[in-house]
Amino acid sequence: MQTPKLICLTPVRNEAWILDAFLTATSLWADYIIIADQNSTDGSREIYKKYPKVTVIANNLPKMQMSHTRRLLFDAANKIEGDKIIFALDADEFFMGNFLQTDGWEKIINSKKNDVFEFKWLNLYGSLFTAIPEDERIAHGDWVCNYGKKISGDYPDNYIHEPRLMYPKNSNYIVISDLKVIHFARFNILRQQNKEKFYQISTVFNDEKKSAISLHRMYWKNEETTATINIESNIYDFYKNNGVDFEKLILKDNGNYYFIEIAQIFDNKGIKFFRKLDIWDKIWLAQLSEIAGKEIKDPRNLFDKLVHFYLRRTQKIKRNIFIKIIDKFLKKIYR
Repeated sequence: MQTPKLICLTPVRNEAWILDAFLTATSLWADYIIIADQNSTDGSREIYKKYPKVTVIANNLPKMQMSHTRRLLFDAANKIEGDKIIFALDADEFFMGNFLQTDGWEKIINSKKNDVFEFKWLNLYGSLFTAIPEDERIAHGDWVCNYGKKISGDYPDNYIHEPRLMYPKNSNYIVISDLKVIHFARFNILRQQNKEKFYQISTVFNDEKKSAISLHRMYWKNEETTATINIESNIYDFYKNNGVDFEKLILKDNGNYYFIEIAQIFDNKGIKFFRKLDIWDKIWLAQLSEIAGKEIKDPRNLFDKLVHFYLRRTQKIKRNIFIKIIDKFLKKIYR
């Protein structure tokens, strides 16, 4: 029986801060790493050259369109002959601990065609050894699929928050509980905050009908009161034993790239168009103004600020039936 190729598909746009760590770690287990690079300007393109398992395909779209990016990755992987197990990991995601010895990994390696594997994140928060407690209400994410010889199946056309996988007909979904994905997004909290503001702005820029209420509920996190848990250092043992030092490989990066893109969007559309988004804190505006080379002021009126006050005060109880009713009403009038 032919051993399937382990292929990691990763979209990248200015991820130099973590690419050396990701590519060093992923090269330990993947047969192929395919990167779809979308016009990176931060040195990412130079980093790829150091890793022989990496194939880079150009994604020259001027604006983010993640389903298009995923399709580029699927097409590139289909050019590799033989059976394929696809791992759809972003550059800030790593398998945790001694994953090669877990039952979950054994199930993946010995999987059958159309098996889809679901995991949960371990979300780091501010350091390598603190994390956000797991929310049992959050569903497992689909990261891995055995496609056999050809990647095929259903796939929607999402601008953002796209599925990681193309879902074959008659998919068999398998939940993996003893193996999680370490998520480094909030390892640098400030960078992630800037990224999420960019996501909100670019989403409204590309889809004017998108509700600011929905975006707040999706992205707003009260950073000052986030509870954290300590995590054991042994989740890094596999990498440490193989020479992967995260503390040395991960770079300090606050996401200034996002400010540049945001300033360009504001110039294109006008800042008042985005006033309904709850993004206008003073420190962020000062940083944006410095990078844009001109003063950018909070464009909100009193009603905008009252809506944002309500959203923040009710974020922790957003699943309450009465809050859902109010939100539904606001979505109709606050567009």
